[in-house]
Amino acid sequence: KKLIRVKMPEANILSSELDTDSFKLYHEEESIFRQITLEENNEALNKLVEQAEEDSIANGILENARTNAEEILKGFFSKAYDMDEYEIKFEDQ
Repeated sequence: KKLIRVKMPEANILSSELDTDSFKLYHEEESIFRQITLEENNEALNKLVEQAEEDSIANGILENARTNAEEILKGFFSKAYDMDEYEIKFEDQ
């Protein structure tokens, strides 16, 4: 069999973003709780993003990304090559 060797880069998270436009504030002036400062809010948002990334990695998002990339590339190569004649080997870069 002929061999197609594909070097794959390490999967990583490119960005983590929050949709801050979806946040709502209800009657802040009438709240029985203390006011939250902008600094406290920003710190909490940063921790939320970091925790979301950690949870995603722990739940296998990077492994799933690698598997999905391999499946997409297999489909791409199968359009151009007869897969009965070729073998695809994925390697870490």
